[in-house]
Amino acid sequence: MSEAEAAVLKLICANHGSMSVDDLEESVCVFNVRRIISNREKFVCCRSGGEHKVVAKTELRLCKAKVCQGCNNLHLCRKFLLGSCPSSRRRRGCQLPHQLKSDHNVPILVEHGLQETELCTLLLQNDNFMLPPICSEYNKGDGPFGECRDGDGCTKLHICEKHLHGDCSCYKAHDFHEPHPSKTLQARGVPAPLINTLKYVYTNKEALRGNRGNRGNQQHPARANAAYTCIHVKNIRLLPKIVLFACVPSDKTEICLYFIKGHCKHDKCFKAHNKLPYRWELRQGQQWTALPDSEEIEKDYCVPKKTYSCGVEPVCFDTMTRGSSAVRRLSTASSVLHPDFVLTTEWLWYWEDEFGNWNQYASATAGHSAASISGAELEQKYLNDDKSVVEFTAGSQKYSLSFKGEQELIQMTSLQYGTKRLVRRRPAFVSSADAATAKVRKPQSNSRGVPAYWDKTQIPETGYKRVSLQRSSEEFKRIEGLFCNTMAGFDIVQIERIQNKKLWEFYDCQKNYMKKNNAGRNVQEKKLFHGTDSKHVHAICHDNFDWRICGTHGTAFGRGSYFARDAKYSHSYTGQSDVKSMFVSLVLVGQYTRGSSDYVRPPSKDGGDVHFYDSCVDDVRDPSIFVVFEKHQIYPEYLLQYQEKTSNIFRDYYGAASVPAPKPLSAPVRQHRPQFTPARPQVTPAPQFTPAPPAARPATSSYSTAYSYPSSSASSSSYSTNNQQESCVIL
Repeated sequence: MSEAEAAVLKLICANHGSMSVDDLEESVCVFNVRRIISNREKFVCCRSGGEHKVVAKTELRLCKAKVCQGCNNLHLCRKFLLGSCPSSRRRRGCQLPHQLKSDHNVPILVEHGLQETELCTLLLQNDNFMLPPICSEYNKGDGPFGECRDGDGCTKLHICEKHLHGDCSCYKAHDFHEPHPSKTLQARGVPAPLINTLKYVYTNKEALRGNRGNRGNQQHPARANAAYTCIHVKNIRLLPKIVLFACVPSDKTEICLYFIKGHCKHDKCFKAHNKLPYRWELRQGQQWTALPDSEEIEKDYCVPKKTYSCGVEPVCFDTMTRGSSAVRRLSTASSVLHPDFVLTTEWLWYWEDEFGNWNQYASATAGHSAASISGAELEQKYLNDDKSVVEFTAGSQKYSLSFKGEQELIQMTSLQYGTKRLVRRRPAFVSSADAATAKVRKPQSNSRGVPAYWDKTQIPETGYKRVSLQRSSEEFKRIEGLFCNTMAGFDIVQIERIQNKKLWEFYDCQKNYMKKNNAGRNVQEKKLFHGTDSKHVHAICHDNFDWRICGTHGTAFGRGSYFARDAKYSHSYTGQSDVKSMFVSLVLVGQYTRGSSDYVRPPSKDGGDVHFYDSCVDDVRDPSIFVVFEKHQIYPEYLLQYQEKTSNIFRDYYGAASVPAPKPLSAPVRQHRPQFTPARPQVTPAPQFTPAPPAARPATSSYSTAYSYPSSSASSSSYSTNNQQESCVIL
């Protein structure tokens, strides 16, 4: 077996034994993929439900004889290969071999070019001895057992065959965990973790059976061909540009990533060709027609709170209809599946809180604790199985999130209180201008492994880039909301995202390390504030926080870098400049304890020298100050620059804040004092004033105290109220 062939086989086996041909070509770095998969001894090409797939094949089998003098099959215990052999725990032990790399097996594995990692996948879907067959009689007729005479005692699987080919709403069993299938599989020694993958296995077995001329299903040849059509090429050399699949599906539901970049090498592509990474279509009869206002519909669809698009004929996003006609959305593949491709679809996950606000997972939101799962992890689980239920925690609360598919509601449920929250999956908006820019961008070899929301064109090989955020962007508004929770009376000058690949890699590596030390569970991560003098900004962006340089304001809870839950605390350490600097950082606080001024590292959890806390805090029950001693637990994500808010009245006199203000005017001598009320803090037009002589000009403060502005008390009230709120952390 060649290296290219081995790489293709390994990738297919890693994807449950089969892949679509397009996905295979996009995922493997082999030029002649279609030539490789034309090898009928190792691959079977088939068409299933409009999608062209390749299934991994092998002629290798397990030897069924207990005593064998020598054959070309593997001498190995079937239950041992599945993961657990109960006979090995008995007094006499198992009578079958448990050594994969025995003198008999190794030459056979070499002959077939197989590794241990691919062996189980290949044997499960190729060797009928591994798993019980599906009962064909159960799939005929009505009744709880169909036409199966053995009923509940049948040793074959009572599972719906139509369900293996797609969605089915019949009354027959669709889940391998149902009583009869589960009992049958347990009797054959199939472990519980393997049962979750059996739909892939039996689907592939069906495809391979169709390739063998419907052997084993002679009574229903048409049924086997209905779901799978296998296509063979006898002489590939005669067709240098051959397309292995003669039929192109008429219904294309995914946009081609190659075409959208400007070139598609396939003569007959199985995916839709479109200039944008999305297309909205209207069903007219049996045809789908592209809607002319796709970009406008997409822009509305990307806003999670919207259920209808704008326009004369709006699209209902909940029912995916326009009027009485069905509507659908085509898009490119998810960015989670193809992180290195441009113009993939970045799906974002939102949940609705008790106030009707839609909050993005893994973003900072006021009053909510950190979730143990991120939006990217939700997307991955959704792609793996959009009917599954995911459980996670947020603070002390436990939640379950139920995927119901594209057209049904996705809900998050509190396991303690039973309250339900709506969840929506919406894409990040890409305009036609954004798409045009992305097509001509030079690929960045150093953009792998960085967050998806980074600007890939501004990631330097060394050092960092400060990328200014647009005020209209959701990213800007999220950080602004965090800051304004406790900082009334200030204007944000700008917010910049810090893109430092080296620091991010250190942070990500530290996060994975801490996760492994936490038994594979996610580590608590927070967005926290750190105020600093402007002279330290460059050093922090370049080399991260160093408390010896940037943290000289106190060591009450340990000698480390200090971060605050509330921006108002960090504001005290921003220096004397008019425009102040504050970082919003990602901090892996992990497990923490109360700090002490003599700590140079977190204390031990058990008094030993191995298990230590991750950080220290001021109050374990309600922490507002966090001290981190390891700088790789920190990533300076945003730099926020701000200044004191200028009164609207003074702004009317002096113009924009960026223009230097002239000297104050002379205090007027008032014949009638203008009246102000708290409800309407506007200045009442005054009669003509006679300016006072220059010698009698009062100080500016006397001019200010001549009036009572209600804005001061309002600001104070808002400040104290916000001070009582919990800080937002990532959800």
